[in-house]
Amino acid sequence: MKEITKAQEEILKALWKIKEGAVSDVLDALNNPKPAYNTVATVIKVLEKKAYVSHKTFGKTNVYFPLVKETDYAKYLIKDTAKGFFNGSLNQMVSFFVKNKDLSLNELEELKTMIEQEISKTK
Repeated sequence: MKEITKAQEEILKALWKIKEGAVSDVLDALNNPKPAYNTVATVIKVLEKKAYVSHKTFGKTNVYFPLVKETDYAKYLIKDTAKGFFNGSLNQMVSFFVKNKDLSLNELEELKTMIEQEISKTK
């Protein structure tokens, strides 16, 4: 995947939310303050060039839809963050959050349960 800007990510999130739509539909799905219509159209074209988005044409209207699943993008971001800041180690990344007290006791318990479940699945 190619790197995208925060603005491009916001447009992509809007498309994931609405599944597909014209530029005006994407604009409606964005939070305030909303960018200009032409800005959204331009960002969508850039996302198309980066293969994140495609479109179908109905008459004179383009209906855009995401080509990348939200979960796949999330995996890419997490792996990229781990690579950039934690030498590619997810273990170091999780350790960072645990040691810096960025997780509540409840979140730690949930993580522990998920890890134990995954361990039991692989045995």
